[in-house]
Amino acid sequence: MVGIIILILYYIEKIKTYVGVFFIYFSLIMMITMFVGASLYLFYPSTSSLAIAFGINAFLMIPLIAYFLMTIRKLVNRHFRGERTHIVFFSILLVVNEVLMGSTFGIAQFGPSRFITPYYAFYYSINSYWFFYPMMAEMLALYILHYLKGLTYREVFPLIGAVAFPPTAFDYSEWFYSALIFSLGFSLVGVISSKKIWRYMYSALAVAILLLLINPIPYDILIIISMILYYLYLLPLGNR
Repeated sequence: MVGIIILILYYIEKIKTYVGVFFIYFSLIMMITMFVGASLYLFYPSTSSLAIAFGINAFLMIPLIAYFLMTIRKLVNRHFRGERTHIVFFSILLVVNEVLMGSTFGIAQFGPSRFITPYYAFYYSINSYWFFYPMMAEMLALYILHYLKGLTYREVFPLIGAVAFPPTAFDYSEWFYSALIFSLGFSLVGVISSKKIWRYMYSALAVAILLLLINPIPYDILIIISMILYYLYLLPLGNR
């Protein structure tokens, strides 16, 4: 799944017409329905839930393909110039996929009992290495794609470092406190080395990291917001 998302990130730069825009939406939406269907099956493993999971994918896939076939001529002739509205939706859908990846693999590993209530479903979907490390790999891959083009965005690099040491990814105190120090350190580097919105983002993230000693939810929310901003800032590649 990480490889597919990295390919999608790479392909976004290559989009020339709205045919490419359609296939980005199609790929991201199909991955979302796949994760939802897989989670449903893991909650209630049976032939019925498997059929429902398949039906969820088919219910969206068939109308999307029909829409594409009816509008392909218009899509081919319409050029894509990195319109920000689509980049916003791409960014949100990418992060939704990463959250659902955390929940799906979390359910597969730990069972559905941890994901019964909305609060704990959110908590265990985010505060897991199934969320943080695939996300970090995708962030790093996108950064390297820029770097290979001679583009270095130093203001976002500390965020990758902070994500590399998520205090809540592992459930033992030695990791929590050491990772808290590292992630706080990267956030402070971000405050010093960045400007404008990123300085505010790193400042808020540093406060949220300290609040982990009380409650993880502000940190979880800030991580999601920072990821959306990360994609908004770097996509499409080289569009500056």
